[in-house]
Amino acid sequence: MAEVLVAPIPQPHTVVIASDSPFTRRDFERTVTAAGDLALAGTCRWREVADRTARWRPDLVLLDASAGPLPELPDMVARLRSPNRPPLIALLVPPGVTRVDAEYADAVLASGRGAHAVVRALEVLASGVVVTARAPGRCPEPGPGPEVRQRLSTLTEREREILVLIVDGLSNREVGSRLFISPDTVKEHVSRILAKLEVASRIEAAVAAVRAELGQ
Repeated sequence: MAEVLVAPIPQPHTVVIASDSPFTRRDFERTVTAAGDLALAGTCRWREVADRTARWRPDLVLLDASAGPLPELPDMVARLRSPNRPPLIALLVPPGVTRVDAEYADAVLASGRGAHAVVRALEVLASGVVVTARAPGRCPEPGPGPEVRQRLSTLTEREREILVLIVDGLSNREVGSRLFISPDTVKEHVSRILAKLEVASRIEAAVAAVRAELGQ
């Protein structure tokens, strides 16, 4: 009898949400649970995050600084990075902030676009599509080349509208509701967007759009 090899099912990346706001913790808990591409390791207050990270060993940690600067951030990040398998660290800041302690985080995310957009950005970070400056042995990813901008320029106005909503983390159904078109129509547009951008997933399309500052 021939041996049947079963490929292991990939496990979702895990994330810890650290915030002193119970409302923020609850909002992200619901959003991560609904997203499906990330698994929630747990939520906690800011000063509990180092101990919880050591216990839960997540792939990512989101530190909520949207209500103001976090006290003792460098020391806390050093504690988070001390295990053998340190997590990626994302810092959530208020919209409009121009100077943050970016050197302490792998990604800095603005809170103004909502939990869905932040979770989508975390999925991109976890996927490895974005190369972070702090990752050992890696170099920062260069800006979008002329070929990327050329591909983006081939999108129709409707496709650009849909891509902006994809960047915001909306599903096909949510995009359809926003633009008053059916989810099947959105799906067709998304397929054409992926083909034009020469990418394999919505996440890669979102990365291309963000890096080219679509709509700015």
